[in-house]
Amino acid sequence: MIVVIPSSRHIELSHLAPLIDEGVRFVVVDDSEGTITLDHPQFTVLNWADRRRILGDLDHAIPRRNGASRSLGFLIAWRESEADELIVALDDDCVVELFDFAPRVEKLFDGGVSHAAAQSGAFLNILDLYTELDGTRVFPRGFPYSERLDYRVCTFTEQAPRQVVFNLGLWSGILDVNAVDKIRLPAWNVEQPEFRVPNAIVPSGSLACLCSMNMQFRRSAIPAIYQLPMHVEVMHDLVIDRYGDIWGGFILQLLAARRGELVSFGGPVIRHLKEGGFERNLWQEHAAHLVNDEFVLLLRSLTVEISASSYLDMMNELNEALVERTPRCSPILRAYLRHLTHALSGWVKLLAAG
Repeated sequence: MIVVIPSSRHIELSHLAPLIDEGVRFVVVDDSEGTITLDHPQFTVLNWADRRRILGDLDHAIPRRNGASRSLGFLIAWRESEADELIVALDDDCVVELFDFAPRVEKLFDGGVSHAAAQSGAFLNILDLYTELDGTRVFPRGFPYSERLDYRVCTFTEQAPRQVVFNLGLWSGILDVNAVDKIRLPAWNVEQPEFRVPNAIVPSGSLACLCSMNMQFRRSAIPAIYQLPMHVEVMHDLVIDRYGDIWGGFILQLLAARRGELVSFGGPVIRHLKEGGFERNLWQEHAAHLVNDEFVLLLRSLTVEISASSYLDMMNELNEALVERTPRCSPILRAYLRHLTHALSGWVKLLAAG
């Protein structure tokens, strides 16, 4: 198992003690010229000097100064992991409290998921799994506002265990919701979560918001776990930001559906500690809210034409389709896609090189 953590601040080893005790390997993406120093045999730290050495002329493929920099760790996992190895992505403000976190992940991928979620619309609210949020109408970061008006809480049914390619681990502590939603929400903190079922499969063709602070997936899916470039200026003093994992997650789910592979959500949980800056997050998320529906429709229209093959080949085919469609998109999305397709082309080249 390889654990990837992006940071430009500090890695608190006590937060990762259960994983360290299990002997897992860590790749820390130090998103700076060299803020983080760790003298531990299980940890590899990569700073900007390392990324320049690793990426060379394709440095533009992996963003800097935000969580999407974790894709550098995914690249290392792609190059150095075993074919059947599992990858875990965590944020630096998360605490692994479960002593058996790693065995739970392995059991989940070995034994499969024995519950399925069902919902009425095109999107599934992952927070429906929390019993504490009954009737609160809380939606995760990135959940389209157009899908909220008539949303009905999803239901869960037991089934024969089915294998998944990706699992979104949820959280205790601070929930991951849009900054604008916090203006009216009574609370967005769950101290001791109880889930309706341990894990549930997202229906094929539906979309869930896949926050990157606690993700687990098979090595084969790494090309489609790409974290989309963020903090991209689309007009004067307005950026696309804080949607890199959300939009990347939409791509993963649509491509997984083409391959007949499944995505799940639920445990094992981590504790999320840090509350982001409220006003800054409002500004960062605003432009992405404006084009979220348009981007989803674009992805749906393009992915249905993609042939089921390896995730790397499918990402390459998707990028070529995005390049062709970019001129016909709205001005805001068009400005973003020009940046995205340049970066995504580099990502595909890096993985293809081995």
